[in-house]
Amino acid sequence: MKGRIVLPGIVVLALTLGPAPAETPQGLTIASNPKSPLFRLDALTLKEDLSIGAAQGGKDYTFFHAASIVVDDGGNIYVMDQGDACIKVYAENGKYLRSIGRKGQGPGELQNPNTIHLIGDSRLVFEDFYRGLNIFTREGKFISFMPTSDFIDVLVTPENQIVARVNAIKSDLKGKEIRVYDGELNLRKALLFIPEEPRDPQIIKPFAGLFDWALSQGDRVAISFKDDYEIDVLSLQGGSNLRVKRDFDRVKITKEEIDAMQNWIRGRKADIPEYHPALQGIWADDEGRFYAKTYERTKDNNSFYYDIFDRDGRYLAKVPIPRAIAPRVWKNNSMYGLEEDSEGIQTVKRFSVRWHLHN
Repeated sequence: MKGRIVLPGIVVLALTLGPAPAETPQGLTIASNPKSPLFRLDALTLKEDLSIGAAQGGKDYTFFHAASIVVDDGGNIYVMDQGDACIKVYAENGKYLRSIGRKGQGPGELQNPNTIHLIGDSRLVFEDFYRGLNIFTREGKFISFMPTSDFIDVLVTPENQIVARVNAIKSDLKGKEIRVYDGELNLRKALLFIPEEPRDPQIIKPFAGLFDWALSQGDRVAISFKDDYEIDVLSLQGGSNLRVKRDFDRVKITKEEIDAMQNWIRGRKADIPEYHPALQGIWADDEGRFYAKTYERTKDNNSFYYDIFDRDGRYLAKVPIPRAIAPRVWKNNSMYGLEEDSEGIQTVKRFSVRWHLHN
């Protein structure tokens, strides 16, 4: 152990790792946080200031299965509508501008669009889940297609680095590996290998911790994949890595949740634990903060709590966000998300973000 540093609300341990995969940085800093954040419950407030959806009328404002959202520096909003197999583009004021892509198998056509990414000031990258990456101008002109059949999913940085999760085998262990490629899909480095736990294919684990990730300021990727409260923040440029941890109380899985799951799995064998994993998902904003969605709910059961950490892993705040809202982008002091009503109708929402950082 190299040293131990104590900061307000956080314990940081600097460790030296043992052997690691080639080109993986050796140093890891562990940021261990207490249960309580540094700032009060009202440290962050959200106020809706834009709504885009069917209320405006017409197909251009209707989403058939909106999934991914990105926002450029001019405030234009790009919404991946999987149901329409296209990207719908809106101005900062919510006015429809154009659609990019269409259903099909030819050049510039999409089969199963999954996510959307921005490169620099001029290009868009659409991940087609079963085929590869489609590259367009932001005006909608098709540029090229790159097959990525070996990738499970990808993130693309503004500098056109491609971060991919792929199937891999190391030391006879099957698992998933996080790799970094350049814009021509030349492998640059391996960041992390995640071994797979041997499982009986006849038994499913419906409440196991799920893999999730997010890009932070284009130079780091935050990854969550464990039942425990751990977020690994890995440098894409060869800098130091960070592991964020927090003391927390596990949330028990309710009978209603178990009944709903058993109805969905229809009699198949399931390994159902007593408690949920720590996290449901993670996001990052343009100032380096991380947002971790927990399973803890407000007393009225209408909102989930999100934990917010700064770039160094300090636990800043705990804020409730309504369960009907699915955050997608935190940028320019705004949060962009998808709201779905009881009938499954989706609306893109923008909320202004205000910080009140006082104890």
